[in-house]
Amino acid sequence: MCKVRTWTRPRQYCGWPMEIACNIRLYPYRLKQMISSFGRDMHRAGVYTGSITFADVSLNAAMHAYFAFMFGGMLRRLGCRIRPREKHPGSTDQVLEKSLEIMEQAMLGSLDKEAAVRDVCRLFSGIETREKTTRQAAIFGDLYVRDNPVFNQDLIACIESRGGEAITTPYTEYIRMIAPAYFRKWFAEGKYFNLIGNRAMLATMSRREKTFYSYFEKVLGEPRPEYNDPPEKVLPAYGLIPEQSGESMDNILKIHYILKYHPEVSLFVQTSPSFCCPSLVSEALAERLQEKTGVPIVSITYDGTGGDKNRKLIPYLEFAPADRSG
Repeated sequence: MCKVRTWTRPRQYCGWPMEIACNIRLYPYRLKQMISSFGRDMHRAGVYTGSITFADVSLNAAMHAYFAFMFGGMLRRLGCRIRPREKHPGSTDQVLEKSLEIMEQAMLGSLDKEAAVRDVCRLFSGIETREKTTRQAAIFGDLYVRDNPVFNQDLIACIESRGGEAITTPYTEYIRMIAPAYFRKWFAEGKYFNLIGNRAMLATMSRREKTFYSYFEKVLGEPRPEYNDPPEKVLPAYGLIPEQSGESMDNILKIHYILKYHPEVSLFVQTSPSFCCPSLVSEALAERLQEKTGVPIVSITYDGTGGDKNRKLIPYLEFAPADRSG
C-alpha cells in the first residue's frame, strides 16, 4: 500500500490561501472521510490541504501548476475560437488531441515548454477556416462547473451547435483579474505575508507568461489583456464595496473585463451547482448587471436531477443578433 503524505495545515506564507472561496477548506476533510470509508488500509491515505498554488510544496511546483493552467486554458480558448470556423469538421478536435500530447511531454520535462507552445500554435495555424460571424457567449460562474463538460452537460458543444462561439477564461487570467482586489483586502486586514509572497510570485509568473502568450497571440489575433482597472472603481457600480471578496465579486470583475476585451459579446452564461450561495448572490445581481452591460444573462443550475439544463440557451443563441452593436 502506497503511503500518501498529508499536509494537515496550509502554509499561509507563500501560497494563495484556501479561504478565497466559500468552504474550499471543507473539501479536503470531506474527501478524507470518503477515502477512509472504503476500508482496508485506505484510512492511511492522506489528502493535500495546502495552498491551492502548491507553493508550500515548492516554488517549482507552483510554477508548473500555473503554466499547466495557462496551457490548458489557452488550448480551450483556441479550440473555442477556431472550431466554429473550421472548414473540415473535426479538424480542430484532432489538433487539440495532438496538442495535449505535446503539452503533456512539456509538463513532464521531456520537451521545452516554449518549443511545445510554438509547435502547438503552428498546428492550430494550419487548420483551414472560413470567415464567419458568430454569437459570442461568455461563460462565467462556479469554478467546479464552468469548465467541466460532465458537470455542465457539455455546455461549449451546446453553444457551438447553435452557431455560437464560447468565450472561456484560462484560470491564470482569472487569477490576474481578481488579484488586485485580494491584494488590497489582505493589506487592509494586515495579512502582509500573503500579500508580499503572492504578489511577488504572480509578478514572476506573469513575466514568463508574456513569452508564451506571444505565440498564442499570433493565432488568436488578440493581445495579452491587462487587468489593471482599480476594483474600487469597478465594484461600486454593482453595489459592492472593495472590502468584499468571494465568487460574486470575482464574477463582476470577470464580466467587466470580458466586456472590455470582447465588446461584441451577446450573451453571458452563468453556471452554478445546486445550493451554491455565491451563485445565488450572482444570480440576484443579474438584473443590475444586464442594465449596466446591456447583455442578457442566463443562469443555469446543474442539480444532478437530469434533463437538458442547457436548453435555456436556445432562444438566445437562435435569435439574438450576432453583432450586438447592430
